[in-house]
Amino acid sequence: MIRRPSSTVGFALIASALLGAPRESMAHDPASPTAAPEAQRRQVHAVFNDFSLTDQAGRPFRFQTLRGKVVLLTFLYTTCSDVCPLLTANMRALQQSLTPRERQDVYFVSVTTDPEVDTPSVLKSYADRYKVDFSDWSFLTGDQRSLEPVWKMFGVKVERVARGLINHTTLTALIDSKGVMRLVYLDAAPDPKRMLADVRGLLGQQ
Repeated sequence: MIRRPSSTVGFALIASALLGAPRESMAHDPASPTAAPEAQRRQVHAVFNDFSLTDQAGRPFRFQTLRGKVVLLTFLYTTCSDVCPLLTANMRALQQSLTPRERQDVYFVSVTTDPEVDTPSVLKSYADRYKVDFSDWSFLTGDQRSLEPVWKMFGVKVERVARGLINHTTLTALIDSKGVMRLVYLDAAPDPKRMLADVRGLLGQQ
């Protein structure tokens, strides 16, 4: 289940950010030129009401339950051999950098772009390879019909090339405790230190 975002202006800002991004914002394109770090970090303002998917344990997951927390949300697929492992490793590094107190107010979300392959058990096995702590991180899947509105809501384009091979927009979203998306990172490997500073900046506003 997914409701429309309550801010059409937010959609316009996301679209503007993505359209202005270099081709490197599309995953699995190693030949793309590298942009300056600041060109890959965009301020946006979009409010999302809710969506429901399934986590790595097979349990229902509602985005609405994260209100009150700062959320880092990204998109991946488990058979990816280049961009997605970098994103996951960076998110794991960020998770480990937070203090125990900060982790009470921060949550990580990874949404698959390949529901055909990425069942809950496959996502769990993938996350286990990175020694992910699931206490504040969920890996989400669902059927195509459930996932497509989520991809669209975040401005993520998904193109299936073959089974287990997906081209998708590289995007990590930083969402504040009120459910407002404040920043998007379009880099294949966002700087964990910069992301940590951004997360702490939002925590300081709570």
